[in-house]
Amino acid sequence: IIVGWARAMVKVLEDRPLRCYRCLRYGHMAVTCQTDNGLAGHCFRCGGAGHVAKGCTEAVRCPLYHHEGKRTD
Repeated sequence: IIVGWARAMVKVLEDRPLRCYRCLRYGHMAVTCQTDNGLAGHCFRCGGAGHVAKGCTEAVRCPLYHHEGKRTD
């Protein structure tokens, strides 16, 4: 596409499944979420509270398994 005087290449991204920011499960968005599992505000990368994935330095683990007390390694 051409924007002003510059030409830019456009790459169509693959579809990704919907993921809820409230319960961290797939298939719906937070606005329609019916779950109250206490994961709102947790990091998507490690499942920890009080920070977001962008600045996370913890080891990567499944937030849902971590919250449920299951092994994440």
